[in-house]
Amino acid sequence: MEVMSRRAALAALAGFGPSGFLGDARGVALLLDFRSRRVVASEGGPLARSWIAPPGSTMKPFTLHALLEARKIGAGEQFVCPGKLVIAGRSFACSHPRLSVPVRIPTALAYSCNCFVAHFAQRFEPGELARRLTRAGFTGQVEAAATVEAGQLQAIGEGHVLVTPYELLMAYHRLASLVQTTAMAPILEGLEGAVEFGTAQRARVARLRVAGKTGSVTTTEGAHVAWFAGFAPARAPEFVVTVAVQGRSGGADASPIAGSMLQKYAARRL
Repeated sequence: MEVMSRRAALAALAGFGPSGFLGDARGVALLLDFRSRRVVASEGGPLARSWIAPPGSTMKPFTLHALLEARKIGAGEQFVCPGKLVIAGRSFACSHPRLSVPVRIPTALAYSCNCFVAHFAQRFEPGELARRLTRAGFTGQVEAAATVEAGQLQAIGEGHVLVTPYELLMAYHRLASLVQTTAMAPILEGLEGAVEFGTAQRARVARLRVAGKTGSVTTTEGAHVAWFAGFAPARAPEFVVTVAVQGRSGGADASPIAGSMLQKYAARRL
């Protein structure tokens, strides 16, 4: 699958919005019925399957789940976040508030702690995470990371992996199908925490527990992409949602759109 140039992506985006859930935003919004795997709401047209970008922090649940499945991390392991993180000469300093206690998996997801995920990603063998991501449903552009730093970038969704909004939607559908498994317990707690008090608070829906993750990335062409991906109800999924829009913040730009979609469609069925 060919990667869109920045010019082509922006030209394509210009054909969509403002309308419906996207409002003034330019991008893609998808809502999937969990049981039938049918897309019940879609904005952004062909971009859903053609717009390719790094997934950013929406990748972190898959990285941590892979570590748990491989028994390379324990559900209760802790790490003191140093705040600063440099990988391959690039700064990925954590933007969350300084924490007075060590970080665990749920906290790392709720606050999107780069340091935590990058630290434990060093436990993967070369190419191991790429293989596990492919099995998790990432069938597009996933490269085997040959170095520790390349693996860290892949683990936080900043390198060696590109996705379309539809591909991310289906990967989160698979993640949602695992909510009753042991390895998903700390992941699910973290995704719920992200919406309850963390980076994705603007995806909240009254009387509905939402599990989700934000992401904010800059492509190699310099375009800013804001992501949200998640599902609801968190413990018994009925819907899966993915939003990718031009913007600098998944929490501010993508999460509200996801919340609006879930609120409207969940009201008809839940």
